[in-house]
Amino acid sequence: MNLRQLSHLIALADEGRFVAAAERVHLSQAAFSRSIQALEAHWGLRLFERGPLGAVLTPAGRTLVERARRLVFDADCLERDADLLRGGLLGDLAFGAGPVPAAVLVPPLLAELRRQAPGVVARVRYGNVDSLLTLLTDEAIEFFVADPRMLTDASRLEMAPVTRIRGAVYARAGHPLLDATTVTAADLVHYGLAMVSVSPQLQAYVAQGLGFATPAELPVVVECDDLVTLARLAADGDLLAALPRALPIIQTLGLQPVRGLKTMSDLYVDAQAVWLRGRTLAPAAETAIRLFRAVAGSGG
Repeated sequence: MNLRQLSHLIALADEGRFVAAAERVHLSQAAFSRSIQALEAHWGLRLFERGPLGAVLTPAGRTLVERARRLVFDADCLERDADLLRGGLLGDLAFGAGPVPAAVLVPPLLAELRRQAPGVVARVRYGNVDSLLTLLTDEAIEFFVADPRMLTDASRLEMAPVTRIRGAVYARAGHPLLDATTVTAADLVHYGLAMVSVSPQLQAYVAQGLGFATPAELPVVVECDDLVTLARLAADGDLLAALPRALPIIQTLGLQPVRGLKTMSDLYVDAQAVWLRGRTLAPAAETAIRLFRAVAGSGG
């Protein structure tokens, strides 16, 4: 048994078909089949049931493939740690950010990173939490910054707080609700709300914060992860937009917070750095997370 064979086991478990798994690890189907058979002979266990629908893990296979994943992951981490010890702070930095941190924190972070670590090449990926998790699991990024309330399962993740990004509901200058002493849930329903995509848990939090009994009552008529688009929609009509207060385009467009919402101050994004549990962060990644906190503290 070796790590290469374990990677073959994982590939077949993931793909469910010998042809696809063999292609994934760049082997012929015959050589791949021999590798799986060798593992089964080594352990004296049947790992897969073969059938017309493909290869399905047996109970023994399910147990062993999870251990194999951990072994392969730890081996990758060992190689990575050695690379980090050789490379220091220079090299590539790949990280991701959810829509709100991307719009508010990433631009000043990249400027500060250029000043403090000019030898680092930064590659940034934006997306929702599901797409960022896929990139993280595939090791295409080292960490991402997002609200952990968007996560459905954090058991394989480590997190560190960055900042809370306060938000509000905004409207164009001259909007009828700007002069209202009290803005009700019915007012929000009348004009409609634009906001970024959120998890069911976070949607419930937003609904409660805006005075709705259930998330289903939240009058979201536009859901978009591009905050600039949301701001422009609010500026061009009577639609209301939930936006972070630090979004630069708010001042450019002359948007104003709807102050009649009594719970407006409770809206925030809990921005945290998220990475794979057991993974050693590169010095460049640790520097980036430190700078995220610095630019947040300076009003970035």
